[in-house]
Amino acid sequence: MLVTPLDLAFVAAGLAIVVWALRRRWTPPPPAGPAPAGSLGELVLTALALIPAAVGPNVLVVALTPGMPGMPVLVRWVLIPSAILLAGVWGVAHARGYDRLTNRIWTGVWVGAATTAALDVFRLQSFLLGWLPGNLPRMFGVLILDTMATGPTPLSDVVGGLYHYWVSACFGLIYTLLIGRTRWWGGLIWGVIIEVGMMVTPPMVIAMDTGYFGLKLGRGLLNGVFIGSLIPHVTYGIALGLLLERYVRHEGTIVVLLRDAAVRGSGPARAGEPARFGR
Repeated sequence: MLVTPLDLAFVAAGLAIVVWALRRRWTPPPPAGPAPAGSLGELVLTALALIPAAVGPNVLVVALTPGMPGMPVLVRWVLIPSAILLAGVWGVAHARGYDRLTNRIWTGVWVGAATTAALDVFRLQSFLLGWLPGNLPRMFGVLILDTMATGPTPLSDVVGGLYHYWVSACFGLIYTLLIGRTRWWGGLIWGVIIEVGMMVTPPMVIAMDTGYFGLKLGRGLLNGVFIGSLIPHVTYGIALGLLLERYVRHEGTIVVLLRDAAVRGSGPARAGEPARFGR
């Protein structure tokens, strides 16, 4: 599965957004004042938003696990409904005035998607060097449209590319919902965690037949599969962290939200004021 002009178009669009976003906020701004007081309502919506964030990457893991439903079924009945759920959660959060949550959902999605281009700059080079056994977005497309027997088509390439970028958007969303605003190196650590997850799940271990961490290929951890995917994920994590540091407004992890929700009601409140039940 070769590199296509569509691969390059996705990269060009993503890099343009990343460069624009960095130029717009070259220096990270200070946090947007004291973080709003958390509430049970915001906590529930955050948990609901984490469902589609987890679904995005894991439908592929499930589909490539022997005995489980394939991608066409999972995309129709799980992935698309999960994206609708996320849009609904954002709408409810916006209507109820949960500014911290709406910012984290929106920022996690667009930053996660855009910084996929930073990953792909090195992923495509690794593929061209023969380090990676396939162009994964093209494989995603034929799996989703169930055209593995006939091979990739322009439509399957578009679908695969969109899914590839949506998975990265989900990883960005998971980070913002769980961690919130951190320094750039937080994204670097997240990129390494994603890499470890990729190296031990069916898409690489079974579908690509590389074994855990590519060890089935020999050469220990210096094999092309591990190195050829580690560098892209580290690059993605750094780019992700740089932008999240600039566009996530409030500090505080989900632990802070859990603590606040334990002692406050379900309504939004200004920082330093107790929230009331209801709106």
